[in-house]
Amino acid sequence: MTRAFTGTYRGVSSAERREDRRRRLLDAALAIVGTQGLAALTVRGVCEQAKVGPRFFYEAFPDLGALASELLLAVQRSALDRARTAIAETEGAPARRIRAAVAALITELTDDPRRAKIVFAQAYGDEVLMRTRFAGMRSVAATIIEQTRIVLDLPEGQDAAVAATSQLITGGAAELVLVWLDGGLDVDRDGLIDLLADFTIAMIDRLPAVAGRLNGTA
Repeated sequence: MTRAFTGTYRGVSSAERREDRRRRLLDAALAIVGTQGLAALTVRGVCEQAKVGPRFFYEAFPDLGALASELLLAVQRSALDRARTAIAETEGAPARRIRAAVAALITELTDDPRRAKIVFAQAYGDEVLMRTRFAGMRSVAATIIEQTRIVLDLPEGQDAAVAATSQLITGGAAELVLVWLDGGLDVDRDGLIDLLADFTIAMIDRLPAVAGRLNGTA
């Protein structure tokens, strides 16, 4: 009688080992790209950092572009999840909840400077990462739309206004953070959060007027 092969070794399944290798590759990519830049990312370098053989790299990712894109998406998703949680856990006026979300988002992205560098700086100049960055910005905009409707209980018929406002907030905020990271804005992180929160609140406060103009009623 033969024993069925389960793929389990020392209590760890093959699926768990694959996920562990994938996680180590992503962590290694964060360490390399976040400190040396995207140009420094190589299969050999990331495998050495992760202590994973090249064969297992290609088991997890088809190429370096896929690895970098997955890393960027993971950072973006983590920040968005933290912002959603902040809104859900904050009571009071809409402005207070919006400020909490902005603070959570920026804190998540800048607590580790490597994460901020990947989200706001490293995508430029790389076509694959730029597409991923744009997809991430659309996700942020969609989250703003979703949460704005929850926080403000907006009536129907303001879709165009909400969509335009969310894109302006997302693009403007991303560029301002990039300038701040580059040393072009002389404020600390709390000051940056205040600026972004004030901007976001002001834009959202203008939603009824923008909607009226787009609908021809203002």
